[in-house]
Formats: sequence, C-alpha cells, structure tokens
Amino acid sequence: MGVHQTVNIAIFELSLRTLNELKEHIQTAIPSHIQVNWSNIAEPHLDILMINHIFSDSPNIKSLIKNSNIKVLQIANDVDKNSSIENDTLYLPLNHINSLHHWLSHYFNERSQPTPEATEAPATPPVGQTFHRRQIREVLQEILNPKNGKIQLFDNNGLLAIADPRGEWLWQNPEFTTTQTDPSLNYTYATQKDQHWIAETPQQDLKQWLWNLLWASKDFNELCPPSASSFYLEIWPQPKNRIDRQDILRMSACFAQGAKIDTVAAQLNLSEQKVRHFVAACLGTNFGKLIKDREAKYSPQIQKNETEQHFMQKLFGRLRNRLGF
Repeated sequence: MGVHQTVNIAIFELSLRTLNELKEHIQTAIPSHIQVNWSNIAEPHLDILMINHIFSDSPNIKSLIKNSNIKVLQIANDVDKNSSIENDTLYLPLNHINSLHHWLSHYFNERSQPTPEATEAPATPPVGQTFHRRQIREVLQEILNPKNGKIQLFDNNGLLAIADPRGEWLWQNPEFTTTQTDPSLNYTYATQKDQHWIAETPQQDLKQWLWNLLWASKDFNELCPPSASSFYLEIWPQPKNRIDRQDILRMSACFAQGAKIDTVAAQLNLSEQKVRHFVAACLGTNFGKLIKDREAKYSPQIQKNETEQHFMQKLFGRLRNRLGF
C-alpha cells in the first residue's frame, strides 16, 4: 500500500453521539498510513458506507449499493452481540474494536488487489451524483404514493418526518429545525416503534409540506426540464415563507390559467430561474402539469388601469383569507 492512501467513509442516519464515538473508534482501527475523509452519501467516490440498518432497505440505498463498489457496514443495536460483526452488521454498543479492526483490514486487503474487471472497466460517471439526480423523481412519487403505508423521510442530515401517503398527512420530526433538504432525500418504511413520537406532534398536509420543502431547497430545479415552456397549475401551494408569499401567489394566479414560463417571468418582473423553481416544486408534488404553448390561456395586458389593480388587490386579499394567511 502507498503512503498517501485515502478512504472516503460516510456514516448515515446515526445519532450525533453515536456518530462521533464511531468516528473515534474507526480512526483507531484504521492503519496509520491511511487518511480518512469523512464524506456524505452523495460523495461520487465513496468507498465505505456505514448505515443504520433500518434504512438499508430503502430503494435508493439499494440502488446506490447495487450500482457501485461501495462497501457497506450496517449498524444495529444488540447488547448481547456488542462489538461483534456478523454478515456485515456491526452491533452496538462498541466496547472494543477487534471486530471492526478485522473488518476494515479485510476491506483494505481486498482493495489492494484489483480484479481483472476493475482494471479493464472504462471510466464511469460519479455514482453518487447520478444516483440521486436520476432517482429523485421516483422518490417524490413514492412519498406521495397512496399505496404506501407510513414511511420515514430522511436525508443526509437525518430524519425529517414520518408521512402517511394514504391519508396525505405528515408529522415533522421536532428535531428537524431547517426548512431545506437536498437530493439525498429518501424514504423507508416506518415500523410501529418508529412512530412512537408522532402522537404528540401536530399533523400537517403532506403535499403542502413537501411543496414548501422543495421550494426552500435549491437543488431540485431539474424537476422542471429545460424543454418545459408552459405550465398549468391544478393545486395552489400554501407558502410558509412570508418573504416569497406574494410572488408565489402571483405566479399561482398566472399558472392557474395555464401560462408560458417566460411570459410569467416577464410580466411579474421575476427571474426565469425563480419561475422555473416554482414550476419544479409544483411538478415534484403533482400540483400541476406541463402543457403545450397553444394551451396556455394567460395573456397579460401591457398596462393596467386603477380598476384592474384594485381587482388584483382584492383577489390576493381573498386568496390570503382562503389559504389562512
């Protein structure tokens, strides 16, 4: 092995305390000539993924593992099996690192002996990025799929919420304090044990919560394809962000008639990027659909007289009351 070898390791969906303890043990167990780069699950050149076993059956996690050479170590709690590793599962609490040291040594020994396939294989695009970007539409559709029972929504930063697609309800994790996510957004099925905290948590409308999550996140513009020209809004979003609320309602009023994206941007004096971001959030939550330009009914007038302006003010006032703002 070379002196400057590195290994990219991601630890996914563990408590902060467990994560920090595990990192310390890994640093001790790994040979001194190997540098550890702590990464996230979207790292294109990820080597090792250590993941809470509850999330290992997530469709996207399965797809990531299937389409890459990532070595996976599941993490589970079992006092009777503490510190042991069986079938690539490490059992906590970790009272000694003998098994972990052996598992890591075995990994590095395998890595130092490239297979014929590895030497002959052509270069491939970064797995982590293509995986998340390609699959995010499917993830969103499954989050909204009424055939699913209760599911856990999570990303690289941990648990976001528990959702009930069948009833279209959602319970946000009280510890989820941000309003944003990224393309690591994923789901897995929730057991009764996973749901113990939702009884004391206010339930929210699943679709509206998801729309606001996508709107607040800046990595989902691809949900609106570059070829998209016109859009028809079928369900109005209920924005939580007070700063953007007026722009969102104005865009909603235009697209509710069916409108061209560039026309709305020009008429409302907004950047086309912002309008496309609105459309992306709506497409991701099934709030509307792309239409042909000839189906767009919105036709703005160049000038508005005072009567029209008064009408628009009354319209937005009624909308705010209707949506509870």
